[in-house]
Amino acid sequence: MGLKAGVAACQVSLMLICASTLLASEDAGSGAMPPVVTTGWLAEHLDDPDLVVVHIGRADSFEEGHLPGARQGSLRALIRETETGIRDEMPAANDIADALSKLGIGEDSSVVAYFASEAGAWAVARFVVTLEYAGFGGRVAYLDGGLPKWRAEERPVSTKDTAVEETGLRVALDTDLIVDTAWLSARLGRPEVAIIDGRPQEGYSGLSGHWNRLGHVPGAKNIPFFTLLQEDPPYLLKSRKEITAMLVAAGAQPGDTVVAYCGTGLWASLPYLAARYAGYETRLYDGSFQEWAAAEDLPIEASAASEATGK
Repeated sequence: MGLKAGVAACQVSLMLICASTLLASEDAGSGAMPPVVTTGWLAEHLDDPDLVVVHIGRADSFEEGHLPGARQGSLRALIRETETGIRDEMPAANDIADALSKLGIGEDSSVVAYFASEAGAWAVARFVVTLEYAGFGGRVAYLDGGLPKWRAEERPVSTKDTAVEETGLRVALDTDLIVDTAWLSARLGRPEVAIIDGRPQEGYSGLSGHWNRLGHVPGAKNIPFFTLLQEDPPYLLKSRKEITAMLVAAGAQPGDTVVAYCGTGLWASLPYLAARYAGYETRLYDGSFQEWAAAEDLPIEASAASEATGK
C-alpha cells in the first residue's frame, strides 16, 4: 500500500470510529427509541400499551398477513402536491395529524413502521421521516427487514383486522428537519454540509430524468437509495458500519449535517434514515431536484458523459 493510500485508509478508519462513538454515546445517554429497530427488539415490545405498529404495503398484502396488532398505513395520505406543481411534499400539520389519528396514533404513542416487501423500504423510511417531522423524533422507528424477515424467523402473523379509535391527535412540526431551496442554495460549498443525491446514477449524472434541466445539485455525492440495502437478503439494511463508510466516502465527516434529496423527496428518505442510523444530524430537501431544476437561476452539475450528449 502506498503512503497516500495508507493515510487515506487511516483517515477513513478514524472517521468510522468517531461516528460509531458519537452514536453509541447518544444511544447510551437517551431513552429514545433508535431510528432503526430489529425484529427481536419489536418481538419484545410488541405488547407495549403505547406502541403502534404500522404496515406499509398494498391492502391485499395486509389481508394476506401482517404483524399481530398492526394497522394498515398509507403513504398516499401523507404526501401532497403544491399549488406550483411540486409533487410528493409534506402535508400541512392538520393533515398529518388527521392521517395519524386515523391510525390510532396519539400524543403518547411510539410507532414502528414496516414494509410488506423490500420494494417498499423507501416508503417506510418516508413514513418515519414524516413522523419525525410531526414531532415523533425518538418515538418512531423503521423495522429492519420488515415483514419478510419477520416471516423468515417464523414469528406469528395475523390476518385479523385491528380495531382502531381515532385519537384527535395534534402535532407540532419539527420544521428544522425539512429544508427548502433557499436553505440549501445558501449552504452550497460549506464543508460541514454533506449533500447526498439518492437517485440512481443515471439521474445523478444527467443521463436521464424528467426535469427541464438534468444533472445534480453542485457538490452533491451520489448514494442511490437501493444501495443502502444488502444484496442477500435484500430486505435488510446494510450494517451501520457499512453505511457509515459509504457516507464517509461521500464526504460526510462525523459532526457534519447530511442533507438528502432525490427526484421528488421520496427515495431520499432512505438515505436520510440511513444517515440518522449512522449517527449524523440529517435534513431532507423535500422539494428535491424537481424544485431545484425548475429554478433557472440555480446552478446544476452534470457528468462529462451527459455533457457530451448535449443533455
